[in-house]
Amino acid sequence: MNTQIYKIASFPLNLLVLPGEEVPLRIFEPRYKQLIEECLQEELPFGIPYEINGEPMGVGSEVEIVKLVGRNSNDDMVITIKGKSLFKAIDFIQTLPNKLYGGVLAELIDTDFTTTNPEIAVRVKSLKLNINSSLGTLVITDSINMLDIAKSIMLRTDEKYRFVTLKSKEARENYILKQLNFVEQIRKQESELENNFQLN
Repeated sequence: MNTQIYKIASFPLNLLVLPGEEVPLRIFEPRYKQLIEECLQEELPFGIPYEINGEPMGVGSEVEIVKLVGRNSNDDMVITIKGKSLFKAIDFIQTLPNKLYGGVLAELIDTDFTTTNPEIAVRVKSLKLNINSSLGTLVITDSINMLDIAKSIMLRTDEKYRFVTLKSKEARENYILKQLNFVEQIRKQESELENNFQLN
């Protein structure tokens, strides 16, 4: 597969947004207000390089603005963003020409996270996970997108990072199975607590 390196406006955060995932974002720094205003006007996506304590972790999310939720008198904004793709960060540009904000040279990460693992399919069905906005828990094909599972069980950002940076399909399947097992255990404990409460 030919890899293509491209340049995109950069808004580094301790945040990793999976493709199709929607999250709110508050904008208050002048440089990022400029970035968001331009993205709103020109309907452009922007990149969120994932960082921990200001240290770039080498991957990020390309996102688009779904909605401007509101702004205050200082022009601070709240927006809703949606993940488009994941990228590997090749290099960083501190400030783009004539801009207050920087950029990142990025290379798309292959987001084919599909699996035909029957154990995963069984867990998804037994937990009644909503992995498809139109089909819900219904699985009509032999393959399931593990990114949909990751969104459905609401992995933390550090867990998403660990998952998407795993090198093999088998490692990703094992990781998702481990997370599904954890969700199953939590639900069992919640059910036991509820039953005990009702008995008392």
